[in-house]
Amino acid sequence: MTISMQEYFRTRKSDRKKETRYLNIINKDNCTSCNSCATVCPVDCIYEVIGPVPTENYHQIDTSRCIGCQMCYRSPNDSNDYYQLTICPWNAIDMLHNPNVKPDDASVLEPYYRGASTSITWPKLEEYGYQFFLDGEVYLSTDLADLKDLLDQMTEEVWMFSEEDNCRILDEPIEGEGFWLYRCTDEGRALLDVVYEEYHRIFMD
Repeated sequence: MTISMQEYFRTRKSDRKKETRYLNIINKDNCTSCNSCATVCPVDCIYEVIGPVPTENYHQIDTSRCIGCQMCYRSPNDSNDYYQLTICPWNAIDMLHNPNVKPDDASVLEPYYRGASTSITWPKLEEYGYQFFLDGEVYLSTDLADLKDLLDQMTEEVWMFSEEDNCRILDEPIEGEGFWLYRCTDEGRALLDVVYEEYHRIFMD
């Protein structure tokens, strides 16, 4: 079932109760908004973002609610045929190891931070950083105040862009009906391209 972004955040359910081994993230550049993923999602954590024209619509996964069940990524059957296993016909979904499962592992983002805060939850920031790397924008429920505070760290000019210069990864968020919209700056997108260039995806096929 396709649900619009506005309706999703108006009726959004609570986050998953425990961390899951995997997370799925949709690459909007490959997504055609065909609805294959949203149809099979058992927790309804996938919503449609409406673009300025229909060809720019895409789906996004609320990773704080994703349970990593793989249903949107591949069909759980006994076939070894890639085309029978795959749910997304456009290969637009990345499956990742959830960085929150091993929170003591070194974060790929931390070496680029030049700020003073000592209370950043790096695994969660790394999770959302990958989504910014893929899509350049993320919608966040206004109910998630702690997560907003975390993403606001990316709006500060404390991230290493070069040896001499810092940058902001994100612009200040735009408030909508039940959500915040965060978008990457040009410098932030370039930095994330470097940070996540060799980030490990899971290839289930």
